[in-house]
Amino acid sequence: MAYAPLPALDDLSNREWNELTSNLEKTINLCQQLGLLHVYPTKPCPKMHNNWYLGACSTALDECKWRCRTCKSSRSLRKDTFFEDSRLTLQQILDLMMYWCQGLDSHKFIRRNIQILGDATIVDWKNFMRDLCLEYFIRNSVVIGGVNHVVEIDESAWTKRKYHRGRRVGTQWVFGGIDRDTRECFAVLVGRRDAPTLIPLIHQFILPGTTIYSDRWPAYNLINNEIYGPKRYIRQTVNHSVNFVDPITGVHTQNVENMWMVAKIKKKNQMGQHRSLLDKMQFFFHILFLSLLKMEIRLKHITC
Repeated sequence: MAYAPLPALDDLSNREWNELTSNLEKTINLCQQLGLLHVYPTKPCPKMHNNWYLGACSTALDECKWRCRTCKSSRSLRKDTFFEDSRLTLQQILDLMMYWCQGLDSHKFIRRNIQILGDATIVDWKNFMRDLCLEYFIRNSVVIGGVNHVVEIDESAWTKRKYHRGRRVGTQWVFGGIDRDTRECFAVLVGRRDAPTLIPLIHQFILPGTTIYSDRWPAYNLINNEIYGPKRYIRQTVNHSVNFVDPITGVHTQNVENMWMVAKIKKKNQMGQHRSLLDKMQFFFHILFLSLLKMEIRLKHITC
């Protein structure tokens, strides 16, 4: 099968994406180019022949199967792939992943554009993809910054009491940072905002030689304190009690603050504001996953 060059998925409009998956042949082609389906089976048939071809099969979900030319045995196109146990069509699964990666994942939107009618199916798939984001970041630690890179850091409060009324709910703090150049980012739930908590996280997630922009939260004063090891970073600050942008140096932390704003809007739309939903870290890994990776890499790693 001849393949057309794979376009940059991040640059695709919805119309262009729909054209890529407008029929089954194009969808299979795309899946094989992305590495989501095998171009050729990885294992021989039960009689140890390795003479496969992709043939039509009217009873198969994907209307085709791998067939052995030698002994006529057959195998599902989805065998040993991410799609193997699903009864959704390949088009539905790809559309669901693509729109989820874009944040276009409201139930109304999915029902209208993918023809998945059951809310339970939609919820299961969204939870499943968030779980896979969590697994991805457990396997692939995020380290950002480096020489000639600027990383903005900040802490953000989640689930404060509303208007100082009602049941007292403890504030959940999240500490994070974003690289201005690469847009790579990290976010970590923290129990405290003191130096013994935050400085080791800075060392864990930010490479030596990075220029760090922060506000004047006292814990950050110890970023280069010898207690925590040799000087690693260049630090510049902005005094938020006076200016959002330092008028002399131009230092600001608006990128990381924007990251929190987007994350909170996303969380409110998808999951509500209950603090217990933060405990699994799924939501934050979802946000990071969408921020860090190009679309074709996101689709591939969701299915790993």
